[in-house]
Amino acid sequence: MYVIGITGGIASGKSHVVDVISKMGYEVIDSDKISYELSLKGNKVYNEIINTFGEEYVLSNGEIDRKKLGRLIFNSEKDKQKLNEISHPYIIKEIKKRLKESQGSIVFLDIPLLYEAKLEYLCDKIICVYLDKTKQIERLMARDGIDYEYALKKINSQIDLQIKAKQSYYIINSYGSLEQTETITKNLIEKIKGELYGSH
Repeated sequence: MYVIGITGGIASGKSHVVDVISKMGYEVIDSDKISYELSLKGNKVYNEIINTFGEEYVLSNGEIDRKKLGRLIFNSEKDKQKLNEISHPYIIKEIKKRLKESQGSIVFLDIPLLYEAKLEYLCDKIICVYLDKTKQIERLMARDGIDYEYALKKINSQIDLQIKAKQSYYIINSYGSLEQTETITKNLIEKIKGELYGSH
């Protein structure tokens, strides 16, 4: 099995790239989805989050108030670290379990904060979905309806995309249209297949 990590930054176009790869028929292990599932009511991560942060982060239906918790960890490095210490071991364990169970010859790991969480060791190669900061801010402002300062703060809370791109083996520049990014992605996957299995 060949494991390829996919990372990027907020509003960089990574979700679109992942969607294209999924539609091509490849297995994609989604770390955000795993994180979400593990923190649903009744799961171990859920219980630890409530024990750590308190009942004020629980909605009336018993689930975690993700928006409220998100605001807390975005504004507090200490609380962000606490949440990571709770959730990361469970997420990594589940990713490894799914990799072990996978039947695919090429499997993709969708991990937005791959470098921040130091999970490079899980991958044979890494794709970075890249967008220059000016365009990234523009897209984030439009997507979330937020002002320039808040968009910049959110982007700066992650490792700079230029640094991620330099550390990655492959780069997909998503500056163009969705169709252009789709074409670039498909071409890259064909290139990877050629490198792995030889061109026919």
